[in-house]
Formats: sequence, structure tokens, C-alpha cells
Amino acid sequence: MIPEVDDALCQLLGRSLPEGTAVRLDPPKPTWQTERPSKVIDLFLFGLHGDPRGRESGFDQTRDDRGAVIARREPVRRCVLSYLVTARAPKVSEEHLLLDLALRTMIFADAIPPDCLSGTLTEAAVFLSISPDAPGDLWSSLGMPARAAFIASVSAPYVAADDTDIAPPAEKMALRSNQDVPGKLAPAGDKRWVRT
Repeated sequence: MIPEVDDALCQLLGRSLPEGTAVRLDPPKPTWQTERPSKVIDLFLFGLHGDPRGRESGFDQTRDDRGAVIARREPVRRCVLSYLVTARAPKVSEEHLLLDLALRTMIFADAIPPDCLSGTLTEAAVFLSISPDAPGDLWSSLGMPARAAFIASVSAPYVAADDTDIAPPAEKMALRSNQDVPGKLAPAGDKRWVRT
């Protein structure tokens, strides 16, 4: 699921950025200070945790033409992926412009558009939001000077594979009545068997 989310975000941002701007999945690194910057939006995946919102219960079942269950799937689970979104360009003003375009693209999208999704992500909605958390602590933990950035959060589904190892449906049923039981039922309310 993680590579599919990476690809979806790269496609979504790639549409709104100026020609010649790259979208990469690179973590911040100290060499940024000395590298000659090109026009880049960097998406650094730094956090993953389960998302209890929208958790499903019960199994999904696939049935054949006769109504027999031929496959069963565990309920979808969701995970939140947190990305640090930064921009690099030759000038600070250009970095801010790129960051503004990325923010504008993400802040108005409640979900990643279906035409950006692939694989199992096409089977359930992939939600997108801008986190209220400031990335200042993250810069400190990376040992780097702070720079303009924001955090994007993606809630994506983990879709289980179909389980097709299912017992075949019953071909016949045998129903028995209490006439075959030696003895008779006790009066109503009494659950014991009474021998005759």
C-alpha cells in the first residue's frame, strides 16, 4: 500500500507544479545546504500508524451464480501515512511558490482523485488532509535547520487478499424430528428429557 500512496501523491502534485519541477520521495539531508538546488518538491514519509476511523467489521463475501460463497475477505483496515512536504529551488521565493502550489493542491482535496490511484487503493477511498502539527520538532530530531514545510496526512486502506480456501457448500441436509428420539419431551418450560 505504501508504494501506491507514494505514486498517487507524486501524480497529484506533478499535475499542479511548473514544468521542470520534480517530485521526489527523499528525506531531508545535511547535504541540502551545499547542493545546488533544482526545482523539487520532496515528500518524506516519516510516520505510520493505524487509523481507527472508518474501521469495517465483518467479512466481505464473493458468491457464485448459485449464491454459494467462493471467497471471503477480512475487513479493510486503514493506516495514516504522514509526509513532510518541503520545496527546494535556487531562490527562497521560488521555494515558497512551489510550496504554495503543493499546499493549494492538497488543501482543497479531501481525497486523492481516483485517476491517481492504482492497485488495491482503487477499492476504497484514500483521504488526504493537512496536519495541524508543526514540523519544527521533526527538523530538530533530524538535526537540520528548520525550513518552510507542512505535513500532509493520508488515510489509506489495507485491503486483505481473498481467502478462497473455503469448505464446499452442503449438497444435502437431513432434518430429524423428535419422533426418532426414544422418549418424549417434558411439559413446556421443563428442558429435561423424560424417559417413558
